[in-house]
Amino acid sequence: MDIFALLETFGLPVAGVIALAFYISKKDKQTEKEQKWIREELSKENRESFQRLEDIIDKDFRGIVIGLINAQKETQIKISELNRSYKAIVEIMCMLEDNGLKKKWLEKKNIEEDW
Repeated sequence: MDIFALLETFGLPVAGVIALAFYISKKDKQTEKEQKWIREELSKENRESFQRLEDIIDKDFRGIVIGLINAQKETQIKISELNRSYKAIVEIMCMLEDNGLKKKWLEKKNIEEDW
């Protein structure tokens, strides 16, 4: 194909459109390669960043969970100590008063133990 023959046949605007189409298709291929490279690089960097972040969160999460479990155990121990102290105080008061509270307390205690 002769470029000048196309110009004579179709005119300058059609030749310009063909030239622009050729230029755009060339740039489109180049842009596609660039975008593919950018996507691959960004995906790789995102995976690495996510893995680092996941490792950090996983370590911190384990520490937080262990801390929460320890705090819960300490709270349970304190509550059981308080219950024992409360029961001991009530028993002592019942023994000292000797007005029938001891009998009620022992009945209540036996009912709780049966549960």
